[in-house]
Amino acid sequence: MARGWGRSEEDLGAEKEQAREEQGSSGGKRKDSGLEAQRRTLRLSLARIEEQLAKGPAGARRQALESAREEIQKRLAELELGESED
Repeated sequence: MARGWGRSEEDLGAEKEQAREEQGSSGGKRKDSGLEAQRRTLRLSLARIEEQLAKGPAGARRQALESAREEIQKRLAELELGESED
């Protein structure tokens, strides 16, 4: 198979790490680790968007990035708010 057509090594590594976390934890901890994984993913996405915005895109690309940033910030706030209610 040609390079670039398969799943990347990073994807495979992340899936293996997630599987290990899920296997090694109990039910309550699994939920917590799942929420933490979601928060970590959202934070990484947010950082990537901020990096792209810093490069100064214009027009529709900038609007799309700003919209994505707002949505991720909203989802991250919801996760953190939901955790504080528990």
